[in-house]
Amino acid sequence: MPSSFRFPSAASFVVFACATLIAGLALAVDLGSWDVENDEAIYTYAVERMLDTGDWMTPREIPHDFAFLEKPPLKFWLVAAPIRLGLLPRTEVGFRAIDALLGAIAFGYVALLAYRLAGPAAAVASCLILFGMRDLVLQHGLRTNNMESPLVAAYAGGIYHFLCWRHGGRRQDALITGAWFTLAFLTKFVAAAFLPLVAVVSLALPRPGLLPKPWRASLADWAWATALFVVVSAPWFIYEYYLFGDKLIETMFRQHVFARFTGALDPSHLHPWDYYLREIARLLADARCDWLVVAGAVVLLYRVVRWRDGLAWTVLVWGVLPLALISALTSKLLHYSYPFLAPLAIAGGVALAAPLSLLKEPLERLAARLERARLFGLPGLLARPRARQIGLAIGILAIALAALALLFGTTKIVVAGVVVRNSSVMRPLAVAAICFALTRAWRHVLTVVPVALMALFPLGAARETLIWGRVPRHSMRAIRDCARPLADAGRIRGAVALGAPMVPHTYSFYFLPLGGWQELEAPDLALARQAILEAGAERPVLLTGRGFSDLGIALLREGRNVPPAVSPYPGWVVLLPGPLGACVDPAVRAGGHSIGGPMEGGR
Repeated sequence: MPSSFRFPSAASFVVFACATLIAGLALAVDLGSWDVENDEAIYTYAVERMLDTGDWMTPREIPHDFAFLEKPPLKFWLVAAPIRLGLLPRTEVGFRAIDALLGAIAFGYVALLAYRLAGPAAAVASCLILFGMRDLVLQHGLRTNNMESPLVAAYAGGIYHFLCWRHGGRRQDALITGAWFTLAFLTKFVAAAFLPLVAVVSLALPRPGLLPKPWRASLADWAWATALFVVVSAPWFIYEYYLFGDKLIETMFRQHVFARFTGALDPSHLHPWDYYLREIARLLADARCDWLVVAGAVVLLYRVVRWRDGLAWTVLVWGVLPLALISALTSKLLHYSYPFLAPLAIAGGVALAAPLSLLKEPLERLAARLERARLFGLPGLLARPRARQIGLAIGILAIALAALALLFGTTKIVVAGVVVRNSSVMRPLAVAAICFALTRAWRHVLTVVPVALMALFPLGAARETLIWGRVPRHSMRAIRDCARPLADAGRIRGAVALGAPMVPHTYSFYFLPLGGWQELEAPDLALARQAILEAGAERPVLLTGRGFSDLGIALLREGRNVPPAVSPYPGWVVLLPGPLGACVDPAVRAGGHSIGGPMEGGR
């Protein structure tokens, strides 16, 4: 059957609220357990400089504190403002909280779209499939201080409200779509371009009346949305062009748009045309839902051909067209595809719910007969409207508890001093079914059945993502926190990188507060000896794995001990000489690997 778009509705609000709340809890678990990494270090440094200098218009880049002109600063403002107001701590948790919030909102919209396509089973399954794509959540993803959460939320929210406008013609939906596009544009610039493209192509599916209202009224709606975008976006560009002139154009357009996507701004980003296909296939295989997504794409295509379903067509366009276009570009990174993974998850949810959809009408007829029969129509207390509302609320809370158990395993909730533990999915669903039956809400009883089936399908990858996110990976933060008192006391003097052609930004971010940062592309054994062996001049020394081996061999040949060392991440080693040796244990407890150190006889 074609998708139904009746907006607004109480069911839409409940689906969105439940999905957003549960996804927000999942994204927020141990949010500070990982160091800021690579691009995240760039953006976090820009936020910190805004807070320190008070210059909110021109972000600064790490490590040389130049003007950061690659992207507009809206994401930096969103992160810095609540920290400046004291609403969030100035820690990794505070830097990532806005991303977790926007990521949760994206899950809410995904659930809404899936619900409109195939009901509650599709909504639950789509969110679980999307969360099971581990890289989307953890690697440059939705719970990191990067640009992906705003972008994913903007695409999901923008497409949803465009569909609302398409089927209802309300101007407020056009304005909300424009607001989401503005967020995407002021966050990641040209990466927002596919949102209006998908919307326009989705209009290509013929239906009675191309637009929901006359052309002039429709154009007026989008003229207002365009005006919103221009008024909000233009001031920053005008201000920065006034300050930097052609340098702004050179950086934003020629380097980070034209050169990045037609040449080799970074040779490591060059990949063959099928890179996204292979990487997304890997993501889906790891999430054990590749077969569901393929089956869902077939179901959506059938609905387009059979019923000219506009919602199914839009989801297909959203999942195929942008990926096809970015595959034709030279520079490719997996996180460029993140805004286009949601329709794949929706397709998987539709496939899982398809067998249930075949029984939807018979089950609804059965529910209507049961409600008329009033098998549990108890008189007295349960017949009162307030009691019925309480029963429905308890049933909904029980379903939420089952969803938490499905995602988190054992959950503990404290209510008025009473501790409620639950590790079962079926027990809360049984309570929900009883509550709905007693209140004669048989239609809700039948919605419990599809949700119960979620536990029987291979959707456990969502829980695995949660487990991976809780593994400690903050050894660099542990080293910085341990070494900072030594730096404040003048016992160490900054840090040094030896023989590293390009130091990852993570190391710069955590070492800069220690009093300076010196980078040498060629190994300097004399400087290394001074930093390692000279009392009072010790400081952390960053080396590649090969550089550490060469330095260790040279020291051992001289009969000297190799100082304690930690490998925070594969391929890199941090030497911790002198008083810094006390930082090895905290770094190891935070996820680093201890290597080297004083050995008997200097061996």
